[in-house]
Amino acid sequence: MSHWKKGLILGTVLSMTTTVGFAADVKLTMSHYLPPVLGLHKDFMEPWARELEAKTRGKVAVEIHTAGSALGVITKQWDQAVDGIADIVFGLHGIPRGRFKCTPAIELPFLTDSAEEANDILWEVFPDYLQDEHDEVKVLALMAHDPGVLATKGVRVEKPEDLKGLRIRVPSPFIAAMLEDLGAVPVGMPPGQVYENLSTGAIDGVVLPWAGLKAFKITEVATNVIEIGAYTTPFFFAMNKEKYDSLPADVRTAIDDISGDALVAKFAGWWSAWGAGGADQVASRGGEVITPDATLRAAWAAAVAGTNAKLEAGLAEECSVGADLIAKVRELAAN
Repeated sequence: MSHWKKGLILGTVLSMTTTVGFAADVKLTMSHYLPPVLGLHKDFMEPWARELEAKTRGKVAVEIHTAGSALGVITKQWDQAVDGIADIVFGLHGIPRGRFKCTPAIELPFLTDSAEEANDILWEVFPDYLQDEHDEVKVLALMAHDPGVLATKGVRVEKPEDLKGLRIRVPSPFIAAMLEDLGAVPVGMPPGQVYENLSTGAIDGVVLPWAGLKAFKITEVATNVIEIGAYTTPFFFAMNKEKYDSLPADVRTAIDDISGDALVAKFAGWWSAWGAGGADQVASRGGEVITPDATLRAAWAAAVAGTNAKLEAGLAEECSVGADLIAKVRELAAN
């Protein structure tokens, strides 16, 4: 094989995996579904892996497999951790849908209004209410993103009734239910397809956090954004339980030291940084960004009160601790 072909193959492999050295005693595989240029990889998972390597003085090496690799499929992250195909994974609770019956409580419309609040609530209820449905893995952290905003092209949405008839890309069944009750037409599609569909008019808008609007360049085509803060989405950062238990005690301690409370405390700041400047990008192209005052936000929340009642009833039925969990997240959100 020619030298340039060998180089091409090596470059392709390295573009989808990141690691250091091969002299480590313990080699761990981490997988996620995102491109390595995004903040979740650059600021969170890559530094976490390197910090683990540093804390173990080179005893551990972590190889990261990202989007485009065999391990980088969004629908497979949880199963890869359960089955030991990957040692550590990052994924979305909602993909594929239906696996988690209790964790979606954090997605109730207008429950939280900041990433800090959402992450604090999610992590606080985890031990007593969510542990059972995560029992197949060693949970390193749970994450929630900053409040989702509604971005549209060519149409202005300010009040709930402005949504009638609009085709809006949605991230989850809970937000689909909310928008449908408000008269919109929910559309499911991967966020990577939103730019083209919004540009061509195949959809009228999208619900995403500012970080998502920036990452997928939707700020380049959106003409109107309202910061409704309607929802958040939960993520898991988890490890194969058998692999974790098999590690030397000092390695387990190193993993614990950089996970859990210490890691969750960083999430809100990262989401804020990742979304920073998104509103300016829209405004710089002549777009409008609406930040609702308390009265307008209350009007949106009131408009989806019926939706919330239905969603809570479903949670209470499907989640074994649903009623108590709903009461707890409502209590925490009110404080």
